Amino acid sequence: MKITHIISSLESSQGGPPNSVLNMAEYQSKLGNKVKVVSQLKNLDKKKKLKGIKIINGEFLFKRHYIPNINFIIKIYKALKNSDIVHLHGIWNGVISISLLLCRFMKKKTILTPHGSLDSFNIKNRFYFKKFYYYLFEKYNLEYVHAYHFLTKKEFSNSCWINTVTKKKKLIQSNGIDIRYLNNIKINKKIPNNKNKINITYLGRLNKIKNIQIQIKLLFKLLIKDKNYVLNIIGPDDGELVKLKNLSKKLNLEDKVNFKKPIYGEQRFSWIKNSNIVLLTSFYECNSILAIETIALGGVLLCTNSCNLSDAAKFGAVKSSKNNLQNLIKSVKYLNNNKNSRNLREKALKYALKYLDIKINTKEILNLYKEVIKIN
Repeated sequence: MKITHIISSLESSQGGPPNSVLNMAEYQSKLGNKVKVVSQLKNLDKKKKLKGIKIINGEFLFKRHYIPNINFIIKIYKALKNSDIVHLHGIWNGVISISLLLCRFMKKKTILTPHGSLDSFNIKNRFYFKKFYYYLFEKYNLEYVHAYHFLTKKEFSNSCWINTVTKKKKLIQSNGIDIRYLNNIKINKKIPNNKNKINITYLGRLNKIKNIQIQIKLLFKLLIKDKNYVLNIIGPDDGELVKLKNLSKKLNLEDKVNFKKPIYGEQRFSWIKNSNIVLLTSFYECNSILAIETIALGGVLLCTNSCNLSDAAKFGAVKSSKNNLQNLIKSVKYLNNNKNSRNLREKALKYALKYLDIKINTKEILNLYKEVIKIN
């Protein structure tokens, strides 16, 4: 099968979607498909790390709203020309809007994974712009989409404000992860290096939506009764680093909050697996890569209810809490019990095998492709 994935940008600043798209594309290639990914990517060295995927790199006319230049549009057109199926990722940007218009013109079968961009929670952000954009472009475009791939049941239900979503074929399934690859990674037992402490760790973008300030406030409350806690904040600045450092200074926590540069290699897995608690307190998550990696590694994940992990929480694979200090403190104390954390780690591994195995999940996506190709 000739598959073309299109996503506006593969830069790490875009968070989880670029990683999930590349992981999916790479595994589709392993299963014998010809796979292309069309996107903007400044760091072309990333191509060398990907097996069997052709990366088609474009440039923007305007970076705001990801409006592609003429050369980028021509590249999209050429990529679509020899495709059996086109898998689009995200919405509300020029790359996807133009790609959908070209797909309609060229009569190409299309799948859309919104990655939370159609969720009513996210529609509130820049509501009037999106409403205008919807009636100008996307209503027409979405009517053409042949099938949808939603990452959680909640994302699907929150996207049903669009009539076409309920009428088209759909697959509700999490992004997958290569569990066999993770099982072969050598975990560095010396990470974190302060083993005599209770390590709480966050890895990801330092963005306002990640609600990292509450993590520092949580640490402040925990230290009142136990001085052994430390908080490791690891990731690229996305507008919040100065505010977070100022807050830790204000609360006299400069020696208890460790700010570290982003880790993109395998070292991050040692942090995830060996930390006493991995913390995710976002105001919104669709299908967090940090959550998927933590569960698949058998890590101890404490998340807030707004992180869209209710199924994993019901299974016992993560500990979910209300997004307030009182409940987070109770959850941390619960996870400090060795029996509770050991039980959660075991259930996380079982959950990953059942729901997050990229081999199984990729085959489900490919089956959806085959169904769509048959549509007249």
